[in-house]
Amino acid sequence: MAESTTVSIPDIEKFKKQALYWANHFSVVCLLDTNHYAEDKYHSREWVLAIDAVDEITGGNHAFEQLKRFQESAHSEIFGFLGYDLKNQIEQLNSNNPDNIGLPDIYFFKPRYIFEITKGKLTLNRNYPETFELIELIAKLPLPDEQPKAPHEIHLQSRTAKTDYFQNVTAIRQQIEEGDFYELNYCNEFYAEEASISPLTTFFSLNQKSLAPFSCFFKLQSHYLLCASPERFLKKEKQKLISQPIKGTIRKGLTEAENAALKNQLHLDAKERAENVMIVDLVRNDLAKSAKAGTVVTEELFQVYEFKTIQQMISTITAEMREDINWCNALKNTFPMGSMTGAPKVMVMQMIEKYENFKRGLFSGSVGYIKTDGDFDFNVVIRCILYNASAKYLSLRVGGAITYDSVPEKEYAEILLKAKGILEVLNASVDS
Repeated sequence: MAESTTVSIPDIEKFKKQALYWANHFSVVCLLDTNHYAEDKYHSREWVLAIDAVDEITGGNHAFEQLKRFQESAHSEIFGFLGYDLKNQIEQLNSNNPDNIGLPDIYFFKPRYIFEITKGKLTLNRNYPETFELIELIAKLPLPDEQPKAPHEIHLQSRTAKTDYFQNVTAIRQQIEEGDFYELNYCNEFYAEEASISPLTTFFSLNQKSLAPFSCFFKLQSHYLLCASPERFLKKEKQKLISQPIKGTIRKGLTEAENAALKNQLHLDAKERAENVMIVDLVRNDLAKSAKAGTVVTEELFQVYEFKTIQQMISTITAEMREDINWCNALKNTFPMGSMTGAPKVMVMQMIEKYENFKRGLFSGSVGYIKTDGDFDFNVVIRCILYNASAKYLSLRVGGAITYDSVPEKEYAEILLKAKGILEVLNASVDS
């Protein structure tokens, strides 16, 4: 960072919370937290907090071209998100399902403040006399003694009733059998109206419970994303592109022996491997649009990674960008991520619009940053709470890959497993 200040902080974990409490007074905030996750070989930044929009772009047609121009003119790294429904600007698609959250399809901002923590040291992108005063002010902010649960139980309604969900999975399987497509990521929404939560308290609880490597807190006016994502969508590191799709989920064991057995069970599961390899093929095809010939490589296949509450099957695919491709092309050529669509991509996105009854919006989209040199890193927005504070509308969206071998009851059980941690944090129950 140019003209930055770096200092040591005695209690770095406390300061992280204090900084986010201070940041929450602003209209725009983006926190990206890896939670010290050690298994990611492509880990780059430990904890970064971007605050207050000096300049911004939001919505509009030709979003990727707009984003490229904004990044080039910012002369600073920018932070923001890409909503799933940008698909309509990439392919001949549409989104007609209702949207109860109300976020734009794209939003990026040039921050006034960028706090970054690396190995116990804080760097702030300002080198003014008042910088140290600001750091001292934040370090003195009082924190609540504890983070209570929601004051009362939240009852979430299922956007799609369980019986309708089963019928839809059966219909999707029928289309797969008829050869229409191979795999479709089918999602459901659990929601509450007139819901009152503390976004910060809820995020702290969710983050502590999951310790996910692509966690994110995003505030845009009265809209909040509280995200505990384990998945990277796409990273650009010089000329290298890295994508790490997740397909395959199993619970954690209560003992080391049980956990090892469950990990082996997931690794060998034929259905989960079939799901995973189909998405790997799709990602390879997406990366090939931007890659030098012969450089698309599957570095890891069916690797099971452990997280705090679940285990996931992850594959890692890399490629070297061609000289005629810029960072924005690479992003557009792979969006939205294959792990949240299915294969073939365009066909299943049409079918997703048919079978689902809500607009995905930021869910299945991506949050991240773009540096001045065009390097970037973006997550997959899953395992998250979307909250419109002004409308008091709370949404939990979750899904899974449907293949020919899918069993409706097992697919429903899997989405509840994925939602379990968030339901506990919210002190919520699901009325299905």
